[in-house]
Amino acid sequence: MKPEGLPQPDRSLLDHDRDMTSTLAAHHGSALRVEVLRVRTEGGLYLREVFLRTVDDDKIVEYGVLAVVLTAFSAEARAAIEAGRTPLGAILHEFKVPFVSAPIGFFTADAASLAATPLALPAGARASGRFNRLATPAGETLAWIMEILPPAAA
Repeated sequence: MKPEGLPQPDRSLLDHDRDMTSTLAAHHGSALRVEVLRVRTEGGLYLREVFLRTVDDDKIVEYGVLAVVLTAFSAEARAAIEAGRTPLGAILHEFKVPFVSAPIGFFTADAASLAATPLALPAGARASGRFNRLATPAGETLAWIMEILPPAAA
């Protein structure tokens, strides 16, 4: 789907070349924390399924599934990623990792389509999302991310 097909404010929250952590923190007026739901490492990739939550009221503002290329990060940044306490976007900024965010595609999904995920939506609700690739300015992949905004997050 083209980003023009997304409802507002989801489109403005998803159709950009920034990280989602800072975008959602600014939109919700709160710092964000990560809640790691599942994690595993496989073939140099750090795979995790997460919720991003506001610090102020613990509201879920994103459901994400990430594949992070650990070898693309310094030992210190890698340790912060694997600690699972800080959202990836915040780590990119904290360790001054230069990156380019390049959304690959956008989508909407209904509650039934997301029923197998931890993101519980009320019947009939729709969520918007994007597939994103974070890379170095030279084009080396840092991470692939599926990011879904719950309807209440917008």
